[in-house]
Amino acid sequence: MRVTWFFVLLVILLLGVTLSPAQPSLRPALASVGSTPVSSAGQIFADPQIRTEKKSVWVAIGYSLILPGLGELYADNFRTGRYYMGADAALWLTYAGLRTYGQWLRQDAQSFAVQNSGANFSGKGDQFSIDIGNFNNVNDYNDAKMRNRQFDLLYDPNSNFAWQWSSEDARLNYKHLRTRGDAVTHNSQFVIGALVINRIISAVSAVRAVSLYNRSVQVRTSWRLEADVRSGMLASQNLELTLTREF
Repeated sequence: MRVTWFFVLLVILLLGVTLSPAQPSLRPALASVGSTPVSSAGQIFADPQIRTEKKSVWVAIGYSLILPGLGELYADNFRTGRYYMGADAALWLTYAGLRTYGQWLRQDAQSFAVQNSGANFSGKGDQFSIDIGNFNNVNDYNDAKMRNRQFDLLYDPNSNFAWQWSSEDARLNYKHLRTRGDAVTHNSQFVIGALVINRIISAVSAVRAVSLYNRSVQVRTSWRLEADVRSGMLASQNLELTLTREF
């Protein structure tokens, strides 16, 4: 019903534009002689807001895997995508926080060991940090490795691999700090898993958003209304209207 009234109003408007003496575009043509068309006017009417192109599911999935919420934004459904994007930001902050805190704990443990055991961590790997937390001194460590016939793991007691804890409590305090730092750093790996899961869920949501978007896509149609004014020998005027629909 709205379309019908639209065309009625459109025809009336065009008639007013065509036959009004205030319009200079057609009047000069009416002065020509002969029975051939002397003027022609046409206009295309289209709604620029109509959705005409469908979205790609694979593009939406790719966007969501890169950044959760971006696929929903691509599908014009950022109201849902913003939650996945916010969760992604929060998870990255959590990951960075855990890694930083774990590193701080390990650095505190090493500083404590340097002050209370004389250990030198320069150029040493993680295994050395574990070993000094399990033995009071380098001789106890070497004795345990010799009993297990692990001769390739011995430390030179006259090198910078030597250590001697001031007390058993100091060694246990160091071990507690180091294991806490390792645990916090290890827990950050679970955040990586959560980041992956968030991307998968966002991708599924983006597929659904694209599906809903594509269902709402309408075929763009346009209407062309053409008016031809003909002038005959007796100065009579004939107005011919042509209404065509384009897809």
